[in-house]
Amino acid sequence: MTRTTKQLIDENNTKRKQLNEGDLEVYEDFLLYVRTDLRVSEHETEVILMDVLDHLLEATSHGTSAITFFGHDVKGHADEILEELPNESNKAIMKMVMMGVAYFYSIYFIVSGIAGIFADYKSPIISMISLLILVPIGGFFIVKILFNIIQRYIFDKSKYKTLKETVYAGLLVGVIPALLILTPNIIFKDMMKVYIPWWIFMLIGIAIFGLYKMSQNKKKIA
Repeated sequence: MTRTTKQLIDENNTKRKQLNEGDLEVYEDFLLYVRTDLRVSEHETEVILMDVLDHLLEATSHGTSAITFFGHDVKGHADEILEELPNESNKAIMKMVMMGVAYFYSIYFIVSGIAGIFADYKSPIISMISLLILVPIGGFFIVKILFNIIQRYIFDKSKYKTLKETVYAGLLVGVIPALLILTPNIIFKDMMKVYIPWWIFMLIGIAIFGLYKMSQNKKKIA
């Protein structure tokens, strides 16, 4: 019987506890590096991770360390495996982007609606349209670069590893979204301003969130 992706993840979480602390650290670096390569099929990734773990457990039971098992080049070993796995291009990235975009739009419209209750203001239509177009594009690059940053520093054992990851990720997640939101408003702030009732913003935000949740539930059932 074919195991689901979730079953494979759960089994991996349980089985790898059999490794000692040093071997576990090496395997988890390998695991994280493979999982953060979003070009690859999630299910196939978990299948190969489980297969590697089974072989690693067998090797360690005979006294072989994890680092020896991986030929003292964990990253190189992982890269070889990734090249052989089915490439789904940017499907996983788009899945994450759609989730993030749905949450962003729903929060943006609901908050705008709440603000509209207390203050009547006109919204630049061109600015809003630009925002709707730019957010998915920006989200795609944010997710892609963010995972590249994680991959880049997985095998970095320097004492500044956490600091470097935090700085780069912080700049990426903080600066790009701010530019996406502020730039259209600055450029088009005086163009085609119209009054949109607060309840329309609220309905749009709730509708986007509801549609996203419905699509996710359908996928779970399927």
